[in-house]
Amino acid sequence: MPDTNSAFPSPEAALPQGTAVFDRRSLMRFAVAGVAAGAVPRAFAQAAPKRGGRLVIGADADPIGLDPVTLTAFSSYDFTALLYSGLLRWNADMKVEPDLAVSFEQPDDTTYIFKLRSGVTFHNGQKLEAEDVKYTFARILDPASASPNATIFASIKSVTVIDQLTIRFELHAPNAAFLSYMATNPNGVIVPRGVADLATKPVGTGPFIFDSYQPNQQFTLKANPNYYEQGLPYLGEVVFRFFKDQASLTSALRSKAIDMTWFKDPKVSAQIVRTSPDLVSAPGKTTRTFPVWMNLKAKPLDDVRVRRAISLATDRKACLETVLGGSGKVGAMVPESHVGGYDGVGEMPYYKTDVAAAKKLLAEAGHPSGIDLGDYICVAANPLDVACAQILQQQWAEAGIKVAIKPMETAPLIGMWLKGEFPTLLSIALSWSPDPDAIVSRIVSTSASGKALGMADTTLDAMIIEARTLLDRTKRAAAYMAIQRRVAEQAYVLDIYQYPLRWEAWWNYAKGYVPLAANIRTFVRTAWIDK
Repeated sequence: MPDTNSAFPSPEAALPQGTAVFDRRSLMRFAVAGVAAGAVPRAFAQAAPKRGGRLVIGADADPIGLDPVTLTAFSSYDFTALLYSGLLRWNADMKVEPDLAVSFEQPDDTTYIFKLRSGVTFHNGQKLEAEDVKYTFARILDPASASPNATIFASIKSVTVIDQLTIRFELHAPNAAFLSYMATNPNGVIVPRGVADLATKPVGTGPFIFDSYQPNQQFTLKANPNYYEQGLPYLGEVVFRFFKDQASLTSALRSKAIDMTWFKDPKVSAQIVRTSPDLVSAPGKTTRTFPVWMNLKAKPLDDVRVRRAISLATDRKACLETVLGGSGKVGAMVPESHVGGYDGVGEMPYYKTDVAAAKKLLAEAGHPSGIDLGDYICVAANPLDVACAQILQQQWAEAGIKVAIKPMETAPLIGMWLKGEFPTLLSIALSWSPDPDAIVSRIVSTSASGKALGMADTTLDAMIIEARTLLDRTKRAAAYMAIQRRVAEQAYVLDIYQYPLRWEAWWNYAKGYVPLAANIRTFVRTAWIDK
């Protein structure tokens, strides 16, 4: 979710935040020096943190499961980020650094050897070993797990235990996204062998331990006394309290019933921050898109002319201005914050609003009097999504395309989307992605999600697979632009706008916290309360 602030950026700084930087075919090592207490962001290194205390976070959704191998919902990520750790992680500058690994070597483009920290234990007292890493990735790649991470880690050829604290990954082909995936929670986090029911009784190595959960009320974490980063965490307790609407969140923040929250609506965020001078805010970063997913198996969406007609009947700029007040840009599949991301300005196929051309295409497809696509499903809990769906409904009606808006609860909606069991159209925005490959891999025809949507474009498949292997950034950027143009040309997915996932705010007595582009609160581990 990401920017570069340097006036004279180095080659690394010139990359978007969220892009890992490594030398090709060279030996790569990260020293553990600076990863313990030095992991605390430099801005807070001279502060005198207070220990103990409780941080209360206002959350807008309950977790949908807590097993990182099987998670599909962003609402669970805040919890896994504090409960679990991976071999790598994102630092405050959105660069990859060691976590459970103290170092790694990359002897060639397809081999990675990680050396694990010694003395790390899971919350149940079980010792972390290389076998746990192997077990975790075996679970991810096992079809029986139905892990959404199986697609992004499909390039793994083998995982081999060298010794108790050393593990080797071999890939089928070079994968420029591999280290970014490994650093991302929950994708690359490690779970313990022999522990069942992680979905409701999580056991990780993270800075906080699961204490209790009352659905629709609160989720409580306690400090991990055996956490491996020296001196962390400072907080004794972290409590998430759940609110079902922005008004309730706003009221709770104003009254200081909560110390920290985030907003989905930039207009709400701007208003409360403007009227509360003691609030600290983090500007949202453009990192996701609002898509209309199409069930390509269903008639009439199996006809490209109908899909193109829908795209031509869409005024993306009007949606952006009305829903977000311009706080974002017109979108394609890959946000501009990623390598090869769309800038919101360049020409894309079938992006120009042309109602007459849309009607002509519908007539050519055998629908001269228009068409009824039935239910258009969207997330009921997100007012921005519903608002955009309503605007699209009005726009499409001008071209004779009729839909019925059907807001739905998040959990069943995600299930329908993943299985491709929705009538024609469905909108659910992806959370921040560590790499453009994580976005476009969803529409590879051989992937579970691609099959569910009815994708069958072998040319596009080959383009996506090739882009994954390109280690040269310029070539990767060109490849992802080409992929997006093909998606737009075939209108497989209708992307409306790109925008921030959340706008964060917290009271200034909550110290040491760093908001991440990923909008995942991993730096709660360095936070402390000064009141």
